[in-house]
Amino acid sequence: MAIELLLADAISLIFRGRASAWGIYRGGVPVVVADNVVAFDFRKQWAISDYPVERGSFESYDKVEVPYGSRLRFSAGGNEARQQALLSSIAAISGDLQLYNIVTPARVYLNANVQQYDYAQTATNGVGLMQVDVSVIEIREVGGGMFSATQSPTVAGQVNGGPVQAVSAPAPVAARFAGTGSNAPGGF
Repeated sequence: MAIELLLADAISLIFRGRASAWGIYRGGVPVVVADNVVAFDFRKQWAISDYPVERGSFESYDKVEVPYGSRLRFSAGGNEARQQALLSSIAAISGDLQLYNIVTPARVYLNANVQQYDYAQTATNGVGLMQVDVSVIEIREVGGGMFSATQSPTVAGQVNGGPVQAVSAPAPVAARFAGTGSNAPGGF
């Protein structure tokens, strides 16, 4: 957590005072080609668990932080090439699993990935100006698994336990299966 805060502070120092700093970044480089960020929405919430008690009332027992969500509205005007560049840059990052930073003048939000994007153009609104809404969600990286000493079957080496020799069953057991026509105990 401390490393994330230091990284967020470093990024905000780099972008402080720059009006064009709004956007989605990876490694300090903007990944969405847009003229402007028209709007920014941020959502942070917590889930509170509860259970029923006597006489129809409820008791709360836990509060869990939910990953943040954010929405940015990008715009590109002018010629069709600029609008296509905006759509192409958003399409390029929307299908991957990379982590991005959402940079605003007030704060940098780390570890986001595109969850959805949408846009609409009509004859009366948006012919010369394309606006695209991009929704992102925080991706939380978890440390190593609980069973870190367990090896994957694909990386475990083969072990030779020595030659295997067949052993015949004792006479009383073999005689019991002889007349049943079955290999299972009890003639099943």
